[in-house]
Amino acid sequence: MKKLLIFLIAVSFAFITNAQYVPPFEKISLNKFTVLDSAQLRFSYNFCYKKNGINSDADTAFVVDKQSLLIGKNCSKYFSQYYFDYCEKGLERVYIHVEEGTCSFEIFKNYPVNKMTVTEHAGHYILGGNMLYEEAIPDFVWKIGEDTTNILGYTCQKATTRFRGRNYIAWFAPEIPSNNGPWKFGGLPGIILKIYDDKRNFTFECSGMQQLEKPEPIKFYRLNYTKLTRKKMDKIYRQLLNDPLQFWKSIHSKMAGEVTDSFKPKWTYNPIELE
Repeated sequence: MKKLLIFLIAVSFAFITNAQYVPPFEKISLNKFTVLDSAQLRFSYNFCYKKNGINSDADTAFVVDKQSLLIGKNCSKYFSQYYFDYCEKGLERVYIHVEEGTCSFEIFKNYPVNKMTVTEHAGHYILGGNMLYEEAIPDFVWKIGEDTTNILGYTCQKATTRFRGRNYIAWFAPEIPSNNGPWKFGGLPGIILKIYDDKRNFTFECSGMQQLEKPEPIKFYRLNYTKLTRKKMDKIYRQLLNDPLQFWKSIHSKMAGEVTDSFKPKWTYNPIELE
């Protein structure tokens, strides 16, 4: 029953595809990893997103995750700093993490070469295990405008694009010649320091950057992953959100008897990728 209660707490938060609530009750092991590259640059981002999407206009519907981007010579890694700190340091901030919307995905650009690898560490009780999918690096079609703004002391230019069902406004810094950015975004002649969709459901904003004196290893954690496709991952999230307890029964059959039909919360599914 204790495991059931943990699960019920966990699913009381809405998930979104590739940028989702993951109450971090389970820690991944940081001991086994492959070093893919060495990062010379580290960027910090605040990821603010609407947890319930439709019919949720109140300010309290938004949550924030602290995320990091490590950029190496050959590849980059984007991940939740909150989740990494939890796995490294333990339980002391777990409930703060849940309330702030901690994510547990990691995104590796150009790993493998010319592709992107996305790992999901939601854990055994939430999704039945760790998952992984690969896809081509997105070919964003950007329209660069003349408007400018200042972010962290850098003059940034405006650019717009449409990606998988959402329209985005980005602000990139030509002074920092990296074609990278938060989450899956990139492809501009300068690092993306801020980007948001036109409905303001999702906002990524840079809060700090470092030129690392000591290169930081970009690590890929060696875990047991179920390999699937992005579409299959989206289907799993939808199944979970449509009927979380029925989904849980299907992956934890030995404990199915502890769940009754009186517990069937419904959540608003608000994926960042609509297509």
